[in-house]
Amino acid sequence: MKLSVEPFKGKLGVAVSGGMDSMVLFDLCRKVQKRLVVINIEHGIRGEESLSDSDFVESYCRLCGVECLRFSVDTLHQSQPGESVELAARRLRYEVFNRLLKEKTVDAIALAHHADDNAETILMRIFRGTGVHGLIGMSDRKGFIRPLLGVPHKEIEAYAEKNRIPYVTDSTNLVDDCTRNYIRHEIMPKIIAMYPGVIEAFARLSENAKEADEYILSCAPGAQKTTYGYKIKDCFRYPEILQKYSVKKFFEKIKIYQDIEKKHLDALVALKAKPNNTVVGLPFGFRALKMNDDLCFSLKEPEIFLSRAFSEDLVFSYEGDRFSFVRGTEMKRGFTLDPTKIPAGAVVRARKDGDTFRRVNGKNKLLGDFLNGKKLKAFEKEKLLVLADGNTVLAILGVETADAVKAEPEGPFLHIVKEKE
Repeated sequence: MKLSVEPFKGKLGVAVSGGMDSMVLFDLCRKVQKRLVVINIEHGIRGEESLSDSDFVESYCRLCGVECLRFSVDTLHQSQPGESVELAARRLRYEVFNRLLKEKTVDAIALAHHADDNAETILMRIFRGTGVHGLIGMSDRKGFIRPLLGVPHKEIEAYAEKNRIPYVTDSTNLVDDCTRNYIRHEIMPKIIAMYPGVIEAFARLSENAKEADEYILSCAPGAQKTTYGYKIKDCFRYPEILQKYSVKKFFEKIKIYQDIEKKHLDALVALKAKPNNTVVGLPFGFRALKMNDDLCFSLKEPEIFLSRAFSEDLVFSYEGDRFSFVRGTEMKRGFTLDPTKIPAGAVVRARKDGDTFRRVNGKNKLLGDFLNGKKLKAFEKEKLLVLADGNTVLAILGVETADAVKAEPEGPFLHIVKEKE
């Protein structure tokens, strides 16, 4: 079978380390791609050897007349707490890739992963107890393509030898100090010796898993945009597997592909048995909340609001809304008060413990108890602002006014106006 790749429409960046796989990918892309640039990232792990590899890539690109974008990252000093060197290198590498995509330097980045890499990935995930999605292994996603993913490494080796492709050998790949290298050098050779066609078998498993995964994903409910973030309507009415897939579908929608783990999915599914307004923390500053059968997501903690002395000409913005007080000629239920009844010293502020509220012609209650009766979501309640005199709430802005400041039929009328900015 002749090894080749399909041309990409747009400017393609090829990630080239100097190793055999990436150099073969570069050679294949160079034959069919009109707009091409090489991306080389030196990780700062192997000292002079690593720099020499980058020099090799840059020199070869110059010889081929192809632009080379060369970057260096300090993996050893930029790793995060609890992060292995391998994971830190990957994170920093993808930070460079994502910046190039965001800045439109390239339209996509080609990676040199092949069928053997994918088999190793699937095996690693099986050892960790993966689900159907994990059995896919590696796959293309927006901005990243893997032209060699269906190609066994033995074919890449044969191509490199036949076409005399120069390459360097990364010495760290020969050290069994991480899970993947242990699988690559200890486990896979023994499996291949017993089952010579196992790489192709893993490829078939990957394709079958992908078909099943895409079907399940198509059955999972999608998320809707709301004023506080997003909502998966009736999420908890679906089977548990679709609940989990709906969460993954949501995070893929907002372009988050990493760090949402099984423990997070299990915690979200467990919300079904929890009381309304139970909140679960998630990575990236997200929070999830259960409201009846809906699963709701908030994008961030509410911003801090500093108290402001009340005046009729007070105008301010908060959480994407613009608030003001406007004189009117008629009553607007829930949004109108009598300005002459507002005591001196009243302020607009956030809610606090001990606040009380008495609705028009109603009984005095703790503000929290009143809001619970309104069936507002926790995300909505924590963003509410009040007009208050001490602990007495005179108005919940955008929701209701209190009996103490109710407007009489003859007026005067002061409207609380809440508008989107």
